[in-house]
Amino acid sequence: MASKWVDDQYRIIRKIPGGNMSTLYLCEDQYGTPIVVKLFDKCSCGKNDDLQEKIFQREVESLEKVQHTNIVEIIDKGFDDALEKFYIVLEYVNGKNFEEAFEDLCINDYYPKLELMEQVLGAVEYLHKKDIVHRDLKPSNIMFNQDNVVKIIDFGISKFIDTFYSDYTVCNYSTPQYRSPEQAEGKTITGQSDIYSLGLIFYEIFKGEKIKDKDNLDISDLPEEIKDIISKMLNKETNLRYAKISEIKRDIVYTKSQLSQDKFLSLGLTKKASTLLFQYGYIDKDELPLAAAAIEKDLSGKHYIRTKRSDMNEISYDLMGKQYICICKIDNRNSKRFTIISIRFLNGAELMDRKENAYEVPYKVKISASGNRIVSTGEIDINKLIEEIMEYEKVKNQIKADNLHVKDIASKWSEILKLQRNKMEKEKCTIRYRSFTINEKENSIEVELEKDVLEIEFSPDNMLTMTMRNSIFKVYEVGFMRECKNSKMIIDLARNINIENVADSGEISISNKMFESALNRQTRALKNVRFKEIVNPTISDIIFNPEKATSRENELISAKDCKSSFIDKSKLLSLEMALSADDLFLLQGPPGTGKTTFISELVYQILKRNPQNQILIASQSHVAVDHSLTKIKELMSEIKMIRIGIKEKFSESVINYTLDAFCQEWTASVIAKCQEAVESYKAEIGIDESLQEKNNIILEIEQLSKSIEQLTEELSVIEEEKNKIDILNDKWKFINEKIISMKKLVHIKANCILGEELANIVDTFTEDIMALNNRLEEVLEESIHLSEQKDEFERKYEKINVDIESKEKDIECWKDFLCVSSGEEYDNLKVTIKNSLKENQIKYNQFSKIEGLCKAWITRVEQGDGLLQESVADATVVGATCLGIAGLGATVDLKFDWVIVDEAGKATPPEILVPIALGKKIVLVGDHKQLPPVIDENLIKQPQGNNYNITKKDLETSLFEYLEEHLNDKCKSILDEQYRMNPIIGELISQMFYDGKLISRTSKDKKSIPLKVFDNNSLVWLSTACRNDNKEEIIRSGQYYTYRNRCEAAVIFEYLLLINDELEELKLKKEVAIIAGYRAQRDLLTSIYESKYSARFNNITIEINTVDAFQGRETDIVFYSVVRSNEEGNLGFLKDARRLNVAFSRARELLIVVGNHQAVTRKIILDGQDNPFVGIMQYIYSNREDCLVEEVK
Repeated sequence: MASKWVDDQYRIIRKIPGGNMSTLYLCEDQYGTPIVVKLFDKCSCGKNDDLQEKIFQREVESLEKVQHTNIVEIIDKGFDDALEKFYIVLEYVNGKNFEEAFEDLCINDYYPKLELMEQVLGAVEYLHKKDIVHRDLKPSNIMFNQDNVVKIIDFGISKFIDTFYSDYTVCNYSTPQYRSPEQAEGKTITGQSDIYSLGLIFYEIFKGEKIKDKDNLDISDLPEEIKDIISKMLNKETNLRYAKISEIKRDIVYTKSQLSQDKFLSLGLTKKASTLLFQYGYIDKDELPLAAAAIEKDLSGKHYIRTKRSDMNEISYDLMGKQYICICKIDNRNSKRFTIISIRFLNGAELMDRKENAYEVPYKVKISASGNRIVSTGEIDINKLIEEIMEYEKVKNQIKADNLHVKDIASKWSEILKLQRNKMEKEKCTIRYRSFTINEKENSIEVELEKDVLEIEFSPDNMLTMTMRNSIFKVYEVGFMRECKNSKMIIDLARNINIENVADSGEISISNKMFESALNRQTRALKNVRFKEIVNPTISDIIFNPEKATSRENELISAKDCKSSFIDKSKLLSLEMALSADDLFLLQGPPGTGKTTFISELVYQILKRNPQNQILIASQSHVAVDHSLTKIKELMSEIKMIRIGIKEKFSESVINYTLDAFCQEWTASVIAKCQEAVESYKAEIGIDESLQEKNNIILEIEQLSKSIEQLTEELSVIEEEKNKIDILNDKWKFINEKIISMKKLVHIKANCILGEELANIVDTFTEDIMALNNRLEEVLEESIHLSEQKDEFERKYEKINVDIESKEKDIECWKDFLCVSSGEEYDNLKVTIKNSLKENQIKYNQFSKIEGLCKAWITRVEQGDGLLQESVADATVVGATCLGIAGLGATVDLKFDWVIVDEAGKATPPEILVPIALGKKIVLVGDHKQLPPVIDENLIKQPQGNNYNITKKDLETSLFEYLEEHLNDKCKSILDEQYRMNPIIGELISQMFYDGKLISRTSKDKKSIPLKVFDNNSLVWLSTACRNDNKEEIIRSGQYYTYRNRCEAAVIFEYLLLINDELEELKLKKEVAIIAGYRAQRDLLTSIYESKYSARFNNITIEINTVDAFQGRETDIVFYSVVRSNEEGNLGFLKDARRLNVAFSRARELLIVVGNHQAVTRKIILDGQDNPFVGIMQYIYSNREDCLVEEVK
């Protein structure tokens, strides 16, 4: 066509196939939008010239009347004067018609074909409802676009049922191959004609072949349901054909329900992929259908896919089957599908390795060798698969990141344990001693060391060994260190220690056996937590990813619901949160806030909700465990409680709750309950005890009678054996006598017989005598054998007779008890009792069984036969140190509903994991603002320590601190009301260490001591800045060094005397703690006190120790000796605010700091952190009304 435009509006791009009595062109409108222009051909059949207009008008009317998803939309219409042709502008359908896509349509399963059929039927049904009959339905008039939406086109000879168009002019323009019988015969056309045409179209699609002869259609190989549909659509008799489209749709819905529809991926295929398969010998010819079949076969089993990103950031997808990788990209023509663009070949091991981290595709795969593929509801949109891949890879990457995170954290904890083990194996810590004395009253020994030791590596929980007497190479476990100062060590002896086994002098060291056992327990707990082999595996996830902790937030508690009367708002809130938490809850308890009160009330609330729950109370220290147990017992006096561990470490308050004591009490309780149960059951079923007793006696008599019968039988056997022996004796006598008589006979005859005859007689006699001797030997052997048994037979015979007599006497006694004197009376009584028992036989039998079981159970309990598990399980609360609870692990399967760990901030991560592994729900109570875990800092200074990625912070960071930093707010809380300290001291602690959030609920009046020496102030700094002797003194011993300050020691005792005198006037008694920053200062203070002052303080009791020894305790007055005083302003570990927090917060009424305030505040910043002493001095100066700085002259 010469013209490039239609009606000067639509630019022609190219001619496209299709059209009936028309020509189709792909065009562009003025906006560049692709459209289709249909130009109606002039009539060439010699008919009326206005036929073209009639066909045009008919199609326009049809299109303008309809608006449906599956029907092509009319955009414009008109007449081109230049071309002298009518035209219609239609929407452009970017796809293929059924004719062009016939092969693609045929390869689909029945299910997608039925879905396609539903779309076409939906459009035709819509036309029929608009009273339009298409009259020319055929494969070329039905299209589907790239989104697989069906579009019916070409309404050129359609008919409006309610009009009076003459069909004569257009009826012959329908396609004969798809024409209905009535249409071919020129009869009246209805919607049933379209149904017939559709039947022919879908016959071809279901059969996968074009119709050659309409009169010989074979549908026998189709499924029954589909066969019925096609058959009814193609019935030549209209009265037997479907009347309405809705009837067909109904049958299709039913047929689809009978067919299973698997989800599948439909993939395209490029020539490059086919060529590669051919080159590598996977197909015989380089043909797409062969390649498609080969790939489908390779992907028929399990197949995997993963995302691949190139250096240019281009994304493709590796689809892996049995033998090779199909490289896929999103189809440019259809964004909902993949196309295989290439193939990659790997060896089996490499392919398997890539599958390991790929997503297993849960859908079947179908490959299409042609460009267009039909979509059914069974086909998966590739974007859905991509989302699944992305989600899988996201989860996989998160898991990988989590695993690396877990590995990083766990490896650090594991490395710390390895370093401790290495140190234990390579550096045996020993101290030489020269003598010891025994204190029998305290069951301890005081050991005199050869020299003073500045740094003791023994902890109170380490079992100590001493050199064994008479063997310098052997050691003997003795007990636990109580204290060590001034070259003397006090050791509390363990149970069953024979002190005579200890050498008078030698070495003290830590028992490697116990230390190694502790390390093994921590290693095992760490492994179990890491690999989720614990009571609650979710806890493992939370430990390494704290943000995963969750809470139901479903608890409400009021003060009246509580057992304790010391419950404030923060405790109530914390109790609600602890009970609501699903797996883990963390409570920070600053000094004086009542952590133990919280623990005891939590135990009460737990048991109030479920009395069957079992609770473990654990802590890093024995003191904390005992304190919590005591508080719980005060709140719930009837609670069953066990304290597990080393008895020598227990406080007096829990000594009666040891495992041994509990087991004895439990045993007595079980026996009593068993006996009570038997008596109760007996009364319940109405047992006649006398009848039962008589029956038992009869059963005993019967048993004795049977025993007598058995003994009598045994007696007869013994008598037979005795008879055999007597017979053999007789045989032996006979043969012996025969031999003697024969010898005599030969002697007599020898005197009167000739020599030759005598020789014959002698020969005969010799043979006879030899035979008799042989027989005699046999008899003798048998006789000897039986004779050896004869004594035994005699003893048995006598014993059996005695037993028979005894049992006969017993029978007579029982019969006398039953008042029967003859056998007849006995038999009558048996019958009477039997008949009486028969009436209640079931209950008597049941009672006998129960009584027997109870007796067996009582016997087992009395013998302690493996009942540790049962006894521990019967306790409601179990208390133990973190490592001590593992001591039962080998013999008892420990599982607790709740594990509550106190002082959790002081335990090392591997240490605290031991109890955590045993609980369903975990509550950690502690304070990371106080003392951190105690691990020897020198570990990371060892040569092997350089090979580990361990820092000082790693050693000091507890699991509690780590969790507190990362847990969500629903699973952690803080107690913010303190009741211990004078509010002036309390406010100092709050501002310095808790960001001002700690509220003091105490009053100055009730928490003060009116001492004139300090102007009645509660916070005092006695400064030595003006003293010439105020400098620190360094004390060295090998690799260790420590500090002391004589000036501060003198000042402390000077003021203690003044305080003591004032308390005398006030008639008050007070407790004083002197807390030293360094061990050498503690020893100096102790030495001065014991040598000069121990007898001078009548109104105060004094305890001197380091900060570590005082955590968890409190006292009336605290003296804190700073010790450090130098020109450089160096503070060493005193700069650790946590240590100051512990030291200062021990004071209830009066805190006195002694030291050079100018020296310790010389540097504002220390190692990148604020100097805490600067803040302390600022607080004192800001509160001069209640605080005092006094410079000591």
